[in-house]
Amino acid sequence: MVRVYIETYGCTLNRFDSEVMVYYLRKEGYIIVNDLDEADIIIINSCGVKKQTEDRIISRLKKLRRLFDNRKKIILAGCLPLINYNRVKKETNVDAMAGPSPGMHILKVVKEVEEGNYVEFLNIKEDLSTPSLYINKGEVTKPIGIASGCLDKCSFCGTRNARGYVKSRPIDDILRLIKRYVDNGIKEIYLTSLDNGAYGFDLKPRVSIIDLLRKIDSLSGDFIVRIGMMNPRWAYKYLEDLIEIFRNSKKFYYFLHVPVQSGSNKVLKIMNRGHGVEEYLEVVKRLRKEIDKKFTIMTDIIVGHPGEDDHDFEETLELMKLSMPDYVNISQFFPRPNTPAAYMKKVPTHIVKSRSTELSFLVDKIMFKRNSLWLNWEGVILINEEGRKGRLIGRNYAYKHFAVDRDNIRVGDLVEIKVVQAYTTWLYGEPRKKFSSLYELWKQV
Repeated sequence: MVRVYIETYGCTLNRFDSEVMVYYLRKEGYIIVNDLDEADIIIINSCGVKKQTEDRIISRLKKLRRLFDNRKKIILAGCLPLINYNRVKKETNVDAMAGPSPGMHILKVVKEVEEGNYVEFLNIKEDLSTPSLYINKGEVTKPIGIASGCLDKCSFCGTRNARGYVKSRPIDDILRLIKRYVDNGIKEIYLTSLDNGAYGFDLKPRVSIIDLLRKIDSLSGDFIVRIGMMNPRWAYKYLEDLIEIFRNSKKFYYFLHVPVQSGSNKVLKIMNRGHGVEEYLEVVKRLRKEIDKKFTIMTDIIVGHPGEDDHDFEETLELMKLSMPDYVNISQFFPRPNTPAAYMKKVPTHIVKSRSTELSFLVDKIMFKRNSLWLNWEGVILINEEGRKGRLIGRNYAYKHFAVDRDNIRVGDLVEIKVVQAYTTWLYGEPRKKFSSLYELWKQV
């Protein structure tokens, strides 16, 4: 039988797309392997949101072709072929290309490649069917792609060119998949899309992310959900509902990813973001005031977007001081092909680098200060992944990142810890005792 190896880059939505491809390939009789050397066909599920990621993938494709010459077939799937098609064609030598969320269509691509044909399935309709995906032994966490595409047209974003207008999975499909996961031992669900706030706008009748969250909350079972990314305009629009859900439910981490991108309303307008600084600040302020002062906020900042001057950058620094996010993804602006920002006057590279360094220094101090709030905290965490240096990683009710020594602990365990050390992006805890129910996460709230 033909053996297939899949390598995934980018967001959690891409990870979900890869799981869907695995399902259809296995169902058709293909063998999925974890060792590159064993594969007959290699699928690279790509991302092109950042230039650095694109460079890594292009370099990887070149290396794979050098290593295996034409002995193995290489398929490039995902967003990159639609974000920078010209570069892929010019610099790589793949056997086929497919767009994002190919789902069952991956079978057509693989079969064509098996027959020796070069094919491009770049404009196929994204497959949003929701099969009963496989659950591997020992898995604790599963992503669920609730939608593809979005409702915004940000000046800097190439992913919108790849995934287009929002396309949502029906609520019942999502609930059915969650139930299957939970019934088979999955404890943690990640809801993922380009923008969870846009969920449901394309469905008939129209629904919203709030409708979905309430339905999830009504499900029985011992599990917890990370809501994921929601652009500030949606978090602000649904703020009252979100506060009600967080306050009354024990199914959702006290965590929200709200990517503000800049602290300058002038720059946000140039970015065509659809929100202002004020909306972001109100979301952060009220979640921490009305839910929990240690409510975890993640955000994103783009440094050096065209139009950003020194005053705009100072406003970004001030916004970080005001909002005190727990985690910040900092990106230096680099133009993506066929986006409005690619045709705008660039900020000089040395200025962008200097600003990025200054922002990173400030953000590190803020993240360390936020993590220090957890020193001496005693509570329960869910061990959800393997860590470095033989340690394990777990999350508490606020989705904070804790490392613990193994000490007869394994992935999937619920462990009470005492926090003894704080670092910039994680905390170290000493394990005490084990529990059996995720409801223990909330006892110290």
